[in-house]
Amino acid sequence: MARLVSVADDYGNRTSSRKHFLWRERFRGLSERAALHSPEQMLRVLVALVLCAFGGDALAQPGPQTKAPLREVMMRFRAAVANHPKPVVTLVTMGVGSLIWERHGHIALCVNFDRPEDDICYNYGIGDFHHAGKMAWGFFRGTNSFWVGRQDPQEMLWVYHHADRTIWVQPLPLSKDEVAAVIDKLEYDVQEEHKYYAYDHFWDNCTTRVRDVLDNATGGSLRAMKDSGGDRTYRDLARDGFYGMRVPLLITDIAMGRVTDRVPTYWERMFLPDYMRDAAATRWGVKPIPVYERIGPPPLRDGPSGRLILTMIVILLTAPAWATRLWGRFERAGLGVAVMPAAFLGLIFWFLAIISPLPYVRWNETCLILMPFDALLLFLPQPKRRLYARARVVMLGLVAVLLLVNVLKAPLFSIWLWPLIPAAIVGFWPSKAAAAVETKKPEPKAKKKSA
Repeated sequence: MARLVSVADDYGNRTSSRKHFLWRERFRGLSERAALHSPEQMLRVLVALVLCAFGGDALAQPGPQTKAPLREVMMRFRAAVANHPKPVVTLVTMGVGSLIWERHGHIALCVNFDRPEDDICYNYGIGDFHHAGKMAWGFFRGTNSFWVGRQDPQEMLWVYHHADRTIWVQPLPLSKDEVAAVIDKLEYDVQEEHKYYAYDHFWDNCTTRVRDVLDNATGGSLRAMKDSGGDRTYRDLARDGFYGMRVPLLITDIAMGRVTDRVPTYWERMFLPDYMRDAAATRWGVKPIPVYERIGPPPLRDGPSGRLILTMIVILLTAPAWATRLWGRFERAGLGVAVMPAAFLGLIFWFLAIISPLPYVRWNETCLILMPFDALLLFLPQPKRRLYARARVVMLGLVAVLLLVNVLKAPLFSIWLWPLIPAAIVGFWPSKAAAAVETKKPEPKAKKKSA
């Protein structure tokens, strides 16, 4: 069965037609029912269960309404570009979908010619989503994990129509020289030696690539645009896509470093398709034309952050440390339950901070709170253990002060208690077991003085 899925994937990668896509997905579903014993399939199911448990309405699928057929979407698409001189460069933006990687929309550039069969789209958001682990590792390492490719407009639009994502088109009134510059750049980028790039969610993604192509072809017209700005940071903009999904919201809290607490300029905000679409409408006076509108529930604009639940989980995880200390038995086991999950998570963040070139991964204030060295609370001799614990309490106190005065801006108080509670217990709460051992030690006999 695994071999059949591999063949289906290979065949689907070589062809992008709707029939082949459906054929591949049919075999994939059969494999998931028959081969859940494989680690990869079990991981997929686990991720799906977590997202379903925490996702709430954000993962809701379309209701009973009827979708507009794809042929109607294509008719609207061709009607939108019909009255423009050919070739015309068309900006295509897609709204949010139900999956986590669809929560910030998508974008592409299409070039439309006199004959519709000559039309072509350029998609900078192609990645190996069937091997998510490999793609995630490439993302954190800053390797070329994404690429740009040509797609037939109907095949590209079918993917987003099938996922029930709103599709807008904007034929851009560019000059002949500007259109030629755009096409030259797109054709340059799809060449094998140029098509791969290191994806960065904020500064080098599918939308910034499209933005840069249009900006360079028009003499920096997008970069020169200004607006009132506001006070929304990169972190705030990232959170917008995840309302209704507590786990991703918590990830934006603890896994994104201090550079995301900066307010981006108007040009920088165009890393999101919505802002790029609005900028194109303002710059060229082209109102976005919806050729397909989502029939599922609209994306949430607010919702629970998950921070209260995380704080309760932290209190629950650290409870064995004080409960066993109060009881006077199994203290090391209780301390291990409180310390090791936080230390392991700290090890992950420290490891990523060391190996990743991404600034919001490398400069992460979470590393000041979750530290792998806290595992020493279980293994150091008693005097050194107490000294280390007290030093950690002082350090965490300084972190709290810096958070309160807004020097450290990340919303990290939900995990701040995690290392603090066990460190305070070890540093300032005498152990009953250790005290009992001390009292049982025989006093040394006094040496007799010689005559």
